[in-house]
Amino acid sequence: MKRPAAVWGSCIALTLFFAVMILGGRDAARDIRTDTQLRAMADEVARSRTLQLNNLDKPYFVQYSISDADQLSIKASLGGLISSSRSRFRAPRIEVRVGNYTFDNTNSVFSGTARVGAFPIDDDYQAMRTAFWLSSDAVYKLATDQITRKRNAIREISDPDHTPDFAAAKPVQIVRPVQDLRLDAQHWDSVARELSARFASHPNVLTSEVAARLISSTYRVVNTEGTEIRIPQDLSELEVRATAVAADGNRVWNHRFLTVLQPSQLPDEAELEKTVDSVATETEALAKAPVAGDYSGPVLFEQEGAAQLMAQVLASAARLQRKPVAPAGSDAPQIIESVWSSRMGSKVAPDWLSIWDDPAAEQFHGTALAGAYQVDDEGVPAERVSLVEKGTLKGFLLSREPVRDFKQSNGHGRLPGAFGSEEAVLGNLFVHADNAVSETKLKAKLLERVKAEGLKFGIIIRRFDFPSTAGFEELQSMMRQVQKGGYVRSVNEPLLVYRAYPDGREELVRGLRFQEFSAKDLRDVIAASDHPYVLNYVNNGTTMNRAGGGSDATSSSVICPSLLFDNVDLARAENEPGKAPIVPAPTLIPIPREPSAGMSAGTAETSLRATLLQ
Repeated sequence: MKRPAAVWGSCIALTLFFAVMILGGRDAARDIRTDTQLRAMADEVARSRTLQLNNLDKPYFVQYSISDADQLSIKASLGGLISSSRSRFRAPRIEVRVGNYTFDNTNSVFSGTARVGAFPIDDDYQAMRTAFWLSSDAVYKLATDQITRKRNAIREISDPDHTPDFAAAKPVQIVRPVQDLRLDAQHWDSVARELSARFASHPNVLTSEVAARLISSTYRVVNTEGTEIRIPQDLSELEVRATAVAADGNRVWNHRFLTVLQPSQLPDEAELEKTVDSVATETEALAKAPVAGDYSGPVLFEQEGAAQLMAQVLASAARLQRKPVAPAGSDAPQIIESVWSSRMGSKVAPDWLSIWDDPAAEQFHGTALAGAYQVDDEGVPAERVSLVEKGTLKGFLLSREPVRDFKQSNGHGRLPGAFGSEEAVLGNLFVHADNAVSETKLKAKLLERVKAEGLKFGIIIRRFDFPSTAGFEELQSMMRQVQKGGYVRSVNEPLLVYRAYPDGREELVRGLRFQEFSAKDLRDVIAASDHPYVLNYVNNGTTMNRAGGGSDATSSSVICPSLLFDNVDLARAENEPGKAPIVPAPTLIPIPREPSAGMSAGTAETSLRATLLQ
């Protein structure tokens, strides 16, 4: 479900994950009346039906939603805390639609999503109702202006689109007990210190950081259709980042995001230490790696790289966008449609490949799925959606915004979209191959293609910059290269790229970027492995899914095996070399210290702390 950016500092995602239990009848009614927030929301929603200014349109749909969050955010570098903060707040969203389901104030260039300011964190019924009343009044006045301007614009259009603006939905009541996830700030301060100190053993790493973000939250929704929801939500993420500078002055960067539902689901101490160490050693290796040249040929996307690839190309391909109403002759916003928008019933992938989205799946082979949820932000129960069956396109992810021949939601409206709509977003995306082979055989197939085509090597991609942590200079360089090449669609820069030679050797290289690439290229997949990888990640709907970007976010999961593509075009990155620091870095010495209470109990290993040599 979507969340305001403040929930995780600049951006944090919350997800919906719980045992299926719906309290109905008198139990639900009792819980609603004893929950001060829900009672204030329900009472003010009922009163909002009377909103009307002079002879202007009355509201036909009003929805209030609140994320009631307790957040812990910690950052550390080289064994020292950079920041450690805890906050409690409530982030509301108010939606008022005037007109009717067929024609309302949304889906025009004049439409947008209204933002609401601070909200009481005390359970003060009168204070909350007053806040709802004032905000509803302002949003209603804005909605009446939007529908008036939309009507005026349509009068100038000779053949306007008559697709309805909003799909009706059956009311849903889901009332779950409020949970209190105890967030131990002292424990996580110590964890961040200990893990970040491990970078002291890697002097060629220029900058490094370990961040822990933990959320305990309750999400509430009430609308005029009768939907009433209270759902506890938890999400935790551990982030490891590192950068270095190559001999040619170019910056290299690397990261790992560990996204889970609860802190207890994070890997144990030994695995966390391995993760930090691997990011550090990979970053140092990237700084020493040769710069790659242009490449065209077979590419193997392994495990994490394959899941990250599918997360990127299917985020836009699996949903449809609607062109907003705009005044005749005006510069209407450019909508980049799904590459599959006109392909329903056609082949979009090999016959042995199927893709579906199943938000009800809570685990996959023992791994919790962060994209699990029961009902979306628009109050619609989530449905399993078959996107591709045996290579044939069968459907799309849909919100309550009708698009073309799709008039009803399938419960995937999870982020605020453009022009007052809700954006359809991935939940748990599954990619399944019928004729799967082992990882070893898949790499052998790559080398067979390399030999058959007379190439010196093939390419293996094991990690993308996804979510992206690219710096401003890298982003500028990428945009210039995209514009120069005339690309419409591409994917983020790969971080871990290897040349795979016919004799089995591998060589890490840097500085490669994709040219035009989208879900259309899934037709070039020639083989897949039998070992799916689970990718849990924060999904904010921004270009490149920038880490910390966007004003709202949710979480998604992709379950995907390694994929071998017959041909992919890669180009050398056109970076402008930076400048290394003038003064050499201070020498860091890892000094043994006693194991802290913050790490897992029972460990016999010695922790490290970075110390400066004078």
